[in-house]
Parts: sequence; C-alpha cells; structure tokens
Amino acid sequence: MNEDYSDCNVGLKIKQIRKKQNKTLQQLSSISGLSSGYLSNLERNIISPTIAQLQKVCFALNINITDVLTINQPPSSPVTRANERKVFFTEKDKVKYEMLNNGEHDIEGICITVEQGFSYERTSWGHDYDEIAVITQGSLCIEMLNQKFIINAGDSIYIKKNTLHTFKNVGNSTCVSYWFYKKK
Repeated sequence: MNEDYSDCNVGLKIKQIRKKQNKTLQQLSSISGLSSGYLSNLERNIISPTIAQLQKVCFALNINITDVLTINQPPSSPVTRANERKVFFTEKDKVKYEMLNNGEHDIEGICITVEQGFSYERTSWGHDYDEIAVITQGSLCIEMLNQKFIINAGDSIYIKKNTLHTFKNVGNSTCVSYWFYKKK
C-alpha cells in the first residue's frame, strides 16, 4: 500500500480540527477505535495512515476525508489539468484516488481508477455527505444496502450520506469513475 499525504500535512490538520472540536486524543481514540499512541504519532506526522484508518479518524471528527487531504492553497486557475491531479491513495497499483480540483472549493471531486478484476471491498465508505459517481470507462459493481448495482460507462449512481458501500471492477478493462460531493 502506498499513501503519500506529505503535501497535505494530514497530521497537523487532524490535530487542528480535533482541538477546534475540543476533543482529547482519548476521546478521538474511543470514537475511532484507534489507539491514543497511534493518533499522537499520526498528528505529529510520524506515521502515514491507510485510507481505512484515515476514514475512521474523519468519521470520528465528522469531517470529509478531503478536508485533511486537500492542499490548502488558493487555486491559481479554475482548471486542474489531468497531469496536475494530486494522487492521495494507491493500492497495489490496482486502485488510484486522485483529487480533481486544487485548493479550497465548496464542491469536491475525486477520480477513482480501478484495474480489471480488482475488488476494494475491505473498506466501506460511509460518508456524512451525499455523493454522485459517474462511470466513464469500464464497469463497476457497487454494493450498498444489501444490493449490488452494476454501473457501466455512461451510467451514474447517487449514494445517500451515511450509506456504507464497496466497489469492484467487474468489467474487462480498467474502470474510471468520477465522484462528486458538496462539502459541509
């Protein structure tokens, strides 16, 4: 697994948000299920969290994952070129998450690329925001609410907030999807 959050200063952002919410490390530990020692090391940027661990922290703080992954800088242009996207998570060269916009915006977007046959079912995303995904290439099986939905190129899916969901590439090629949501 390869996570590179160095440009985002994830630990400092988590610490600032936690302190702003007047939560102790022990309280965050209790809610997230992660140890206080782990969280302390995370806040000091000694360790880099997995996407699953980062989700637990964000859920416990009631924030969006992009709140800690976005590079805090005003965009120099409203355009983000494909080669300028910040990759914030990859796993086994089989799945890649990229930010679609730079800087702070009210609407966020990510591009998720999933290689043929790869299943990312170990992490269920349950967010505190509604989201919509559009498949532009390939096919994705999204499981939520005990149902499986096959979404093909050109299709979209709406996922209501706090709905846990998983995905798997069920097509014969790489799947590319774009996910959008409004920040709180």
